[in-house]
Amino acid sequence: FSFAPIDSAWSAVAEISYDNSLEDSDGDANNPAEFETVTITYTASDELSFTVGNILSYQGFETYDATDLYQFSYQGVGPVYSAAYANGGSVDYATDDYALGAWIGEADGEVSLEFLAAYTGIEGLTVKGIYADDPTYETVNFWASYDYNAFTFAVEYTDTDELLDDVETGDGLEAVMALVYYSFGDAGLTLRYSEVEYETAGVITDYTKFTISPSYAFSDNVFGLIEVSFVENDAT
Repeated sequence: FSFAPIDSAWSAVAEISYDNSLEDSDGDANNPAEFETVTITYTASDELSFTVGNILSYQGFETYDATDLYQFSYQGVGPVYSAAYANGGSVDYATDDYALGAWIGEADGEVSLEFLAAYTGIEGLTVKGIYADDPTYETVNFWASYDYNAFTFAVEYTDTDELLDDVETGDGLEAVMALVYYSFGDAGLTLRYSEVEYETAGVITDYTKFTISPSYAFSDNVFGLIEVSFVENDAT
């Protein structure tokens, strides 16, 4: 749901997610509707905006929402990013050539921060760097994408160290990903390769994944895809 009055600097967005996979304490189905993005934004100028609410993390080339992915699954066992939606406020400044963003929120009674720097000065190219500092993790995330004719190329690096009282716990992950998407008319094809190194209590598990995902736009409003992924995982 979005609300953007004409000739107003204010706007609002609310996204609701329905999850029927959860169970209550008795094991019965619990089908809640939960809020994801819920924000109010003040646009001070064409470049500068201020947002408060439940905001999606700056992190990641891959989104948390399946409808915005080039395939269905994530590059890792699940999302490789250390944050998703969280309550806080952000300041964002964006031009045609670059963007800067800062987010501040609260986690376990302490301050959680994210910072974004992006470069978009070359047509078709997007490069982003994100740093996140939270009481329970520290993350560095870099990604770049380039659109060339019918191709989209993307690479990404993510490194997260989990923390306890500002001390590393021995848990975390390091992930690299490369993706190529080709669009030919209403059809498309995604090829993606990823390697993720999970560390738990000092034990390292290697996870590799290769994904093939053909897709088709049946109309302006209906889009579908099929995914086949090949996974090698030390743990299994």
